[in-house]
Amino acid sequence: MAKRLMKLEDLKSAFGKFDEMSELVEKVKVEIVEVGAKNRTAAGSDQIGKQYHEKVDEPTENLTNLVDGIRNKLLSISRHGQDTADLFDATDQHATDLVK
Repeated sequence: MAKRLMKLEDLKSAFGKFDEMSELVEKVKVEIVEVGAKNRTAAGSDQIGKQYHEKVDEPTENLTNLVDGIRNKLLSISRHGQDTADLFDATDQHATDLVK
């Protein structure tokens, strides 16, 4: 077990990069949703269209849900990581105040 914990100076900004990643993942999700919408209208409703929808609609929805889950996880990591960095800062400040 560690005898001493140290906070990197750029810890909070490093966790902020997860926000940027989540924005990129959101853009991918928007593209997937647009492709899914086009697929639903483009294939038609005849027998071939029905077969197409049986193969494509559910996987597209699953992919959309997966990408949304990844985006949410990145946002959560960012939020919790930045909160942890703030906690380290508050702890450092409290320790400094105790020594004064």
